[in-house]
Amino acid sequence: MTNIFLWLSVIWISPLMYFMLANEAKFKKNVAVGVTLPYEGRSDEEVKNRLKKFKKQTAAVCIIIFLAGIPGMFLESINVSISLLCLWCDLCVILPMIPYVLCNRDLKKIKSQRGWGGISGSVITVDTSSVAIGKWLTPWIFLPSVLLCLLPLLWDRTIFPVYIIFAVSDVLFWFCYRYLYRNKTEKIDGNAQLSKVLTQVRKYNWGKMWLLCSYSFSVMSIGTSLFKYSSLAGIIVTVVITFVIIVAAVKIELSARKVQEKLTAESGKAEYIDDDDKWIGGILYYNPNDSQTVINNRIGTNSTVNLATPKGKIVMGLIALMIIVLPFTGVFLSSLGEKEINIEYTSGVVSVSHGSTEYEVKTEDIKDIKLLDKLPSNMVRTMGTGMENLLKGNFSSSETGSLKVCLDPNYPPYILITDNSNKKYLIGARDPSQTEKIYNEIVGNISG
Repeated sequence: MTNIFLWLSVIWISPLMYFMLANEAKFKKNVAVGVTLPYEGRSDEEVKNRLKKFKKQTAAVCIIIFLAGIPGMFLESINVSISLLCLWCDLCVILPMIPYVLCNRDLKKIKSQRGWGGISGSVITVDTSSVAIGKWLTPWIFLPSVLLCLLPLLWDRTIFPVYIIFAVSDVLFWFCYRYLYRNKTEKIDGNAQLSKVLTQVRKYNWGKMWLLCSYSFSVMSIGTSLFKYSSLAGIIVTVVITFVIIVAAVKIELSARKVQEKLTAESGKAEYIDDDDKWIGGILYYNPNDSQTVINNRIGTNSTVNLATPKGKIVMGLIALMIIVLPFTGVFLSSLGEKEINIEYTSGVVSVSHGSTEYEVKTEDIKDIKLLDKLPSNMVRTMGTGMENLLKGNFSSSETGSLKVCLDPNYPPYILITDNSNKKYLIGARDPSQTEKIYNEIVGNISG
């Protein structure tokens, strides 16, 4: 079930990619599929046919990607499934871009053949002295969401790092809202009033997007506290909330695009700004004359980076590296989980180690010790590793409370140790006989 929900949480991205890319074929601010065309280009038969072909190719690619993800739900190994899922996510991002880039190339050819071309953005000037771009939302509007993330601490502190991470994320959302935006009036022609309205539309929806993320994390934090001891319920709640967040975010984005489409429905009949030469494939922005690292996308509300700046190159390089490394996540997790778990009992000290994780308890500090045939009920990871072949770090259980854990859940029995300060340790070797041997030695030493 965990594997099925894991795939269900992402497999709908492929049809979402289609709807977002198909929307690129509609003219907004004189741009379709990353190419700026004059008003007459919208009725050009060759342009219209190429845009139809683009939508069909994109639909075919997204259907293939969707179908390719279905078998992943039925894999038995979570680590293998994670590797394939990460590879699938890479393909979901990369493959639909192929029809986009090809269409962008063909539209530019048509544009060149027709002799179409606007005026460089540096030529058209717009009197923006009266263009009010609106004030920034006060940080205080984000504060309630941060407090709501921390609210579960009033009744539950067993997984307090999780609630703190949610709260810190909300602070970062405000930071992204405030600083990942190019505070510049949008221009598509010499119409100052149009520039004003387009700028306000973008900024309004930009704020809605980050407020949505912020308060959705508040709901996520509270939901985590309510369902922390039910793995299946927790997964369902997470998937549902994530789905709602993304659907709402897409709705905001498409709403902004729809307004841009309506406002610029008659644009491009006279002079208009054409900066296609600054957009590689209609996707990547490269402008050595622009010192800004973060810039607005031409349509919608999102931002991107300027590859002509050093910081832009670093950011895009990190993104590319992440895409390359992502499919190897499962392999890394598998190798991490297969590392030996060492349990020793020497000189009156029981110790367990796995990589850099190591716990030690002296015999004289042991208050209670038990040998368990199964894991405590409703174990929840607070901070650490939770894989099909390795549990280590800080956990919490409705049966035992907080635990320091280091074991492979596939190899019972496990040793539960409570020290004099009421700290609990749950440990186990991958060799059951070794675990039993060490348990007997500790019990014998205590009894003696």
